[in-house]
Amino acid sequence: MVHLPELDSGSLSSASGAAVTRKMADQRLGSVSVAEQTCTTPKDTNRKPLRMITTEQLAQHVTRDSLWITVNNKVYDVTKWAKHHPGGEAALMNVGGRDATDLMNQFHRPEVWKKRINNWYIGELVQASPLTEGPSIAEDFRKLGRWIEDNGWYRADKSYYIMKMSALVCMLSVAVYMFGLNLGSDVSPGLSFYFSAFLIGLFWQQANFVGHDVGHSSVFDDNSNHKYLGVIVGNAFTGLSISWWKHSHETHHVATNVISHDPDIQHLPVFAITSKMFKYITGKGAGIFSSYWNTYMPFDRVSQFFVSYQHWLFYPIMSVARINLLAQSLLFTLQHPKCQGFRKVLELSTLAVHYCWWGYMLYLCPSWSSRLLYWYIANATVGVIHVQICLSHFMMETFEEMPYRKNEESYYEYQLRTTLDVDCPRYMDWFHGGLQYQTIHHLYPRLPRHRLRALRKKVEEIVAKYKNVQYHHYSFVNANMLTLRHMYNVALEARAGKFIPFKNTMIFEGLHAIG
Repeated sequence: MVHLPELDSGSLSSASGAAVTRKMADQRLGSVSVAEQTCTTPKDTNRKPLRMITTEQLAQHVTRDSLWITVNNKVYDVTKWAKHHPGGEAALMNVGGRDATDLMNQFHRPEVWKKRINNWYIGELVQASPLTEGPSIAEDFRKLGRWIEDNGWYRADKSYYIMKMSALVCMLSVAVYMFGLNLGSDVSPGLSFYFSAFLIGLFWQQANFVGHDVGHSSVFDDNSNHKYLGVIVGNAFTGLSISWWKHSHETHHVATNVISHDPDIQHLPVFAITSKMFKYITGKGAGIFSSYWNTYMPFDRVSQFFVSYQHWLFYPIMSVARINLLAQSLLFTLQHPKCQGFRKVLELSTLAVHYCWWGYMLYLCPSWSSRLLYWYIANATVGVIHVQICLSHFMMETFEEMPYRKNEESYYEYQLRTTLDVDCPRYMDWFHGGLQYQTIHHLYPRLPRHRLRALRKKVEEIVAKYKNVQYHHYSFVNANMLTLRHMYNVALEARAGKFIPFKNTMIFEGLHAIG
């Protein structure tokens, strides 16, 4: 139930107050009502005169020029802040014009956002009737979130991450040692040489897991420390910019499996996880417009060929997918306006550390054939993490627009529809790095990964109470088989799909200097 803010008792009776409230629901933003004149901010915002704002009015402010959100029934104008948001402007754009309470609570520590948000407070939300009646799955998940907070589960076990960092250093040390044993000899590199490449790939995989935890601020109590650990495990160890990762990944969490907004599923011309990516014909032909990349991704002849055989290409492409991530990281660090000043220097210098040590190892390989094979083994090994990420979302429900923007369902129901978990024995948790509990992670992103397994039972208990939701989980092998089957079904549709003529593509326009 959403409560109306109290009106000044000297100006309106309860009956007339209700009439004014109904009248305000039909007013356009800009006109100042009696209630707006008497409504004031909380004590911590100096009691400035404010508006009472309807949900219809709130929904109008969803652009870069005017972006509003509501948290705990209070409305905030975040237009100026959006471009400074650590998770990227797109993440805020996708929650504009609606209630962002659950997102704020799950993605940010209270002490982080509460000290900033009052600066953007502009009024109170008016809601004439409750959105839901009776038992609410959202309220159950909110109670669980409060339980997690009260019991200190958001605080990471420092010894756990000391152990993880120690394991990373040991893994890299052994890999370098075994690599060195095969140098300076006329004999062709042996198995130990290529096993060191496998260890390098495993090192990158495990470092990515720690980087994922750092990006979600679930390692340190002091949030500022995450920035420095992030550039070590992300930039220096793996060559992936932590700033780029946060910018992309937070958008993915907010707009999971929304084909126009989620960068983690926008893989044209290579993959299409749903026929929605080429089924509908727009003014530019078949394809999608990516709000994250701010570009149109066409479904042309090239896309049709790759997507038609995507179930065969999936694993080979995943084995070299790291190339794409390295390129995105470097371009983001060099060009993106969010990466400036000290941040740019820190990002580029730590990326340089990665390119130096990894490049030098490849340089020392005794021949071009050994160099290429060493490079491929390392990249194919870390490619398992790309498979893990795809399993969590590729076969799940997709949307053309944000399904919970219009209060059609809660944030929690939406995440249950778009994410699945992978079952594994406890002794394999290290290998999956927390990604096996992707659903739990999406429900509570700040939860340290060593808490995910323990929380699973509580989530299952909540879901079991409601018939309209389901907790999806499969074994690793079964999840792979189901994902490939889903990609095969989409491939069959792609073979019969429509595409835009080559002359209408950006490649053609570029070659002919059009526009």
